[in-house]
Amino acid sequence: MAIDDLPALDPAALASAEAAVARLGAAYLTWADADIRALTACFARLDDASSPDAMADLFAIAHNMKGQGTTFGYPLVTRIAQALCRLIEQAPDAVAAIGAHVAALARVVGERLEGDGGEAGRSLLEDLGLG
Repeated sequence: MAIDDLPALDPAALASAEAAVARLGAAYLTWADADIRALTACFARLDDASSPDAMADLFAIAHNMKGQGTTFGYPLVTRIAQALCRLIEQAPDAVAAIGAHVAALARVVGERLEGDGGEAGRSLLEDLGLG
């Protein structure tokens, strides 16, 4: 099917979808705060016998955060969570680097660093080698 064959967007449906995203956006920071608490708890478990489970949990939470951040105005969350997922996949024994990513996500959410986060956001990305 070609683009020209697609039906026109219904302005009312589009407005309804935008309103739904705005309502969800109001709850996003509550979800993100809960995700940070869960990430922090998982990271704390990396030194004990549950490490494989903790690593899987870290990945799952970071993956969800990656998918939500940009949608709700927090592209730094998406970028850092994506890097954390890659790190967990490629270097799961890099515990210090994983911790740095968890701490960076906590700072972005805790300080409500929307958009690019300004100087603080650039500094975080640079510190993680993502700048």
